[in-house]
Amino acid sequence: MKQPLDVEIMGQRLTVRSDDGDEHVRRMAEYVDKEMRQLADGLTAASIMQVALLTALNIASEYWKLQHEQEELHRTINRLSQRVLARLER
Repeated sequence: MKQPLDVEIMGQRLTVRSDDGDEHVRRMAEYVDKEMRQLADGLTAASIMQVALLTALNIASEYWKLQHEQEELHRTINRLSQRVLARLER
C-alpha cells in the first residue's frame, strides 16, 4: 500500500495515495492548483466548488482533444507505414 502524500490545491489540504509516485502526484496537484487559480482570477463571486467544476471541465476538454489528436496521429502513422511497406514490396 502506498504511503499517504499531502498536497495543497487552492488552500485545501488533501491526503493522496497513488501508484503513480509522489513526484507525479505533486506535479498534478500543482497543475490543478495553477489552473484553478487562473480560472478563479477571471470570475467574480465564484465558490471554490464552481471553480473546481469549471477547472475539471477544462481539463477534461484538454484531455479529450489530446486523446483524439493522438488517435488521428496513430491513423496517420498506420496509413504512412502501409504506404512505405507497399513501396518496399514492389
